[in-house]
Amino acid sequence: MFGKGVDLDLRKEPHPRAQGQLIEAERMSEIGIMACSISHDMRHSLTVIYANAELLERHDICTNVRSELLLEIQEAVLAMTERIDSLLEFGSNERKSPLVWARVSLVVEKAVAAVKFHPDGRNVSITIGKFPPTEADIDARNLESAIYNLLLNACQAAIRSTHAPEVKVQLTETDERIYVTILDNGPGIPVSIRKTLFEPFVTAGKPNGTGLGLTLARRIAEEHGGSVWLEESNQEWTVFTLSLSKNR
Repeated sequence: MFGKGVDLDLRKEPHPRAQGQLIEAERMSEIGIMACSISHDMRHSLTVIYANAELLERHDICTNVRSELLLEIQEAVLAMTERIDSLLEFGSNERKSPLVWARVSLVVEKAVAAVKFHPDGRNVSITIGKFPPTEADIDARNLESAIYNLLLNACQAAIRSTHAPEVKVQLTETDERIYVTILDNGPGIPVSIRKTLFEPFVTAGKPNGTGLGLTLARRIAEEHGGSVWLEESNQEWTVFTLSLSKNR
């Protein structure tokens, strides 16, 4: 049927099902790596909770010390919750909620309010511009999570600034797309990791980070017909932008 000069080996063509199984196996392997990498942090958080709980049983400690112990417990629980949420989100390969026509500015405002309660966001000045009342087909919960991750990264970078920590949030739109831009005055993204910044488990100057915030943010943006990218990064400002399509 084929000429002798045609070298065609159909066995080398990957079967769609086999290729899907390979992708799934790689994803599960990455989940296993992540579970191992965060186990040490989880043990540390549990040790803090256990030790502080024992100290709180004592009656000879003052109110200020008791408040500090309670705050450390709360922060340890929050850190554990964030790691578990990251693992669950990364392990999920399907969007659970349908896209609903909603106002994007409200989602951004909720993400800003949430990050202000995080220990790394409490002492950061977060400035938001005047948001247009733009609407789009979105999964509000997932989109809020993506914006929250970007904001938290920005706050964690800003607190390492030599100046007063500052984060700015802008929301703009075109006829077809919406852009959420987040700026921080931190020390910038190291050049050595910029090409791999959105790969799992890549962190920049955060010893307790899981390295999944940007990976999950980009995945959620892609589910909304958009993406996340690094606009620029220098000693003055680091700028990330998340885009999404208005109609999906």
